[in-house]
Amino acid sequence: MKAALFSPEGHQTAYCYKEYGVVYPNPSWVEQPIESMWDAQCEVTKQLICQSGCSCQDIAAVAISSQRATFAPIDKFGNPLTDFIGWQDARSIQQCDFIKKTIGSQRYYEIAGLPVSPTAALSKILWIKENNPGLFDRTATFGTTQSVHLHQLGVENPPSDLADAGYMGLLDVDQLTWSSELLDGLGIPLEKMPKLVNSGECVGEISSKAAAATGLAAGIPVVTAGGDLQCGGAGLGIVKPGTVSLGIGSGGGILIYLESPLRHPEIGLNCQPHVVRGSWEMEGICLASGASFKWYRDVLSQMEKETANQRGLDAYDLLNEAAAKSAPGAGGLLFMPALAGSGAPHWYPQAQGVLLGLTLASNKNDINRAILEGICLEIRAMIEAARRLGIQIDEVRIWGGAAKSAFWNQICANVYGVPAVKTAIPEAGLAGAAICAGVGIGLYRDVVEGAEHFVRIEERFEPDPAVRSRYDEMFDLYQTIYHTLKDNRVFERLSMM
Repeated sequence: MKAALFSPEGHQTAYCYKEYGVVYPNPSWVEQPIESMWDAQCEVTKQLICQSGCSCQDIAAVAISSQRATFAPIDKFGNPLTDFIGWQDARSIQQCDFIKKTIGSQRYYEIAGLPVSPTAALSKILWIKENNPGLFDRTATFGTTQSVHLHQLGVENPPSDLADAGYMGLLDVDQLTWSSELLDGLGIPLEKMPKLVNSGECVGEISSKAAAATGLAAGIPVVTAGGDLQCGGAGLGIVKPGTVSLGIGSGGGILIYLESPLRHPEIGLNCQPHVVRGSWEMEGICLASGASFKWYRDVLSQMEKETANQRGLDAYDLLNEAAAKSAPGAGGLLFMPALAGSGAPHWYPQAQGVLLGLTLASNKNDINRAILEGICLEIRAMIEAARRLGIQIDEVRIWGGAAKSAFWNQICANVYGVPAVKTAIPEAGLAGAAICAGVGIGLYRDVVEGAEHFVRIEERFEPDPAVRSRYDEMFDLYQTIYHTLKDNRVFERLSMM
């Protein structure tokens, strides 16, 4: 849970961060306790106000950059009936087969702009309908994380904004309405879907109850702000043609601005509404990029975590320092960060994480570097899919955890063969949410104008020609390994074991 406070001129004046737990009830299930998220949200908001030294009365508006696809069934009183079911949750592979049989993979992509996969909420809504019909019947609305958090902040009958709603998997991306063809064909009542609004809409205000819990002042306007990837794009200035963002958070991926909806002929990249009103974006999603690095930190790097705590540092900084001691190519190690399945452009939920090439000469520095390189190689597959559409990519603007590391930014430039650009605000998703907040209260005319205040280029990392061919070879090997394991059903056999 991250929170930031910004001035109207687009300067970040305070920032806070707190981790919260994720629950794995079964091997393919991923759930997030709603109360833990709310507690974290209240804590970082209080810390933010304290850290900034400003009065809560000085805050003009609040907006949320939210996880897309993560959702919860909600009763008629606005109360969640379960914990959040996470976007990485893959319990619903059988329901995906039902969608393919009922709607068809190509037709579904034409309507929703998404491949049929467990990532979107739809297949898990169908899972609830099939496996817990009583819960399905009690559900008044299937709400996104944003709609749940809006209600916690005091918004009555909270909507879902278009940029957030797409990953429910039931949106007609061209018409920007819930798809009657999908709802009727799959047996989901329209009344169980939240109302749709644009990003940057003022939808309510902080209630007195939420004010007491968060430290915010009652009456502050609350504004819709879209999904994390689109907010990240806005915060990097991806609000006009020819610009591409690359985000590495728990998941990550690329986002390309579109003036009109566009489909990928191989169903490799998704098309969704942007937070820029009347615009769309094409994106590639990786399911566990930063989450793979976090897994490595938490499971295999306890010593680094303890050392970082003792020295008042971030454990990721120590891991990056160690990775820098390994040469490009990580001593012959190759890492595939499919710890939650493979996302774009392959969309293969059965895929699993791979670390290949270990020898007695391998060391931990090599493993550290292989993880960073593997995440970049996974995202390169998305960039190549976009290039095959004729999309010109002259640079990538990086946000999220990776943007804080000059070393990682340089790897990105080398792997993609174009400059990697760092802006003044690494957590661009928060900046994008703040821009939407400003639009919602009339501070900016639109998201494009807001981005002009927020986006400042801080540093450019040029690709190193000396290592480019090395990474081209690694990318070819990465693709070969992936297809070999997939085509020979190695992932499925491992799952059965």
